[in-house]
Amino acid sequence: MGIVNLWPLFFSITIPMVVLLYILKRKYKEKEISSSLLWMEAYKNTSANTPWEKLKINIMMFLQILILSLIILSIMSPYLKFGQKTYKNIIVVIDNTASMSALYDGEKTRLEEGKNLAEEYIKNSKEENESYIISYNGENDYDVVNHFKDITQKYGTGDITNIFSYVRALGEGLESYEVLVITDKEITLKDDINGKVISLGNKGENVAVTNIAHKFNERKINIIATIKNFGDSDYTGDFSLYGEENLLDVKSITLKKGESTTLNYEYDSFNYKYLKGELSKKDLIALDNVYYDVISEEKEKKVLLITEKNVFLEKSLNSLENISLYKTNDSENIPNEDYDLYIYDNKKMKSIPKSGSILFINPESNEFFNVEEVDKVALGTSVSEEMPNYLKNISFTLSKYKKIDMPYYGKALLTAGEEEDVISFVGEKDERIIGAIGFDIHNSDIALKKEFPLFMYELEEKMINSGILYKNKFVSGDEITIKGSTTSKEIKVINPDKSITEVEKGDSYDSLTNLGLYKVKETTENEEKEELFSINYPVEESVTDGEKTLSSENVKKQNKILRRGFSLSPLILLTALGFLILEWILYLKGN
Repeated sequence: MGIVNLWPLFFSITIPMVVLLYILKRKYKEKEISSSLLWMEAYKNTSANTPWEKLKINIMMFLQILILSLIILSIMSPYLKFGQKTYKNIIVVIDNTASMSALYDGEKTRLEEGKNLAEEYIKNSKEENESYIISYNGENDYDVVNHFKDITQKYGTGDITNIFSYVRALGEGLESYEVLVITDKEITLKDDINGKVISLGNKGENVAVTNIAHKFNERKINIIATIKNFGDSDYTGDFSLYGEENLLDVKSITLKKGESTTLNYEYDSFNYKYLKGELSKKDLIALDNVYYDVISEEKEKKVLLITEKNVFLEKSLNSLENISLYKTNDSENIPNEDYDLYIYDNKKMKSIPKSGSILFINPESNEFFNVEEVDKVALGTSVSEEMPNYLKNISFTLSKYKKIDMPYYGKALLTAGEEEDVISFVGEKDERIIGAIGFDIHNSDIALKKEFPLFMYELEEKMINSGILYKNKFVSGDEITIKGSTTSKEIKVINPDKSITEVEKGDSYDSLTNLGLYKVKETTENEEKEELFSINYPVEESVTDGEKTLSSENVKKQNKILRRGFSLSPLILLTALGFLILEWILYLKGN
């Protein structure tokens, strides 16, 4: 026999109260007497009776105590264990991706319900069992925690089955184990994983703002907002568009099940830093009713590539967002235009551009720096303190290279050989960024390395100098890189809850924890800059297809899986009801 809840024992204090009531109760009967002398005898009997003597043969009191005890016992949810195998280890996997934030029962979310069910499951097991608690955050990310209270809502996406390989490996190291998976998706466990799945998917109304975007057209701004009905019924409600916290427009929308709509706006002047779209009607998922779009400066940059032919460079440049790429093989006849970045690939610079950054690849000595030819095979590596985490272990082979006499304003990115000769640097001089790669890419195997596109991406973004961030609008789960400036001294991120996180240049920022509007403050050697960025709810987690999820009634039935035996509560309540009927009959008879 087992007990689910012990807290109802608190109500046991009512039992002594019932006894006390019977002790204090005085019971009188009317009798005709022939003489007042009998009062003396009655007084003696009363004096002789102790309070405890009043409890003799008081069947009503004992019945009431019994009924009260049975009610308390039923609330404790006792059960009989039988017919089930017990395991020494329990592995609980709880899905805490974005869709688990949906309301499940009133104000309780799916995640909260799942944690309660899992905790009950652990309580129902033997005390000597060892439990392992795993939370799945999205993609392949997971956390192993000590308590269910340590599991907080995340906003990632992904298939929870991605971590079953870890669960399988964990189980193989245990003597015997059982797995409990709690999610809102319909999944099945393979034969090599022993356990059960509880699905908390539920039907409901849910409409989401899937996108807000803007584009400047001369002096006007064009805005679009996309709203989609992911719920199981038709929807009617209001959509409000804000410029920062100032209401710009309100539109009523009606959407059939599965239908989407796009709203268009145009304004002659716009001085706000961000847009916010919000649905007024409360539904299953509240967080996808709000969407932020940061109004950033136009970041489209012009890049001129001066080269005979370099496929690797062209591909890396094409991977950059918001750039226009121009190419030429004639370094003597550069188009008379202002470019944000000039790249000289195995080309000698005839004259210095009036403005814009300059990147030299396999350069000759020039007015910015000198080089020295080194004709030997060497190993190239990154300078870790100047590289983001994902580029700190880059390693490649060079057949020959040029050692760069790095200028005072530069910071080394790559070195070669045992002497750690500088073969790549970047720095800022006279409000323009100068960079160099001291070897022909074709004379190395760097282009064959997986890190090469990332290195070029990082270098070219540094050269373009498009701000603290690569972009300003993200979806939860996106990689957010705080690239900073070359002269960055301190970077702080102010979260939506006003908390402050200090980050290093090139760090990746966690996009799974909080949704909303963020502010990045950067202190450089010369100034203090700030930028906004937003993290919005992932659209794929807004889907609540009632035909593919379990109804609340089915969930309640499925949750009985958590009971490790036969529940005694109904039987105890029936017994209490029988005694209550007996007590009522005795009362009517005058007891």
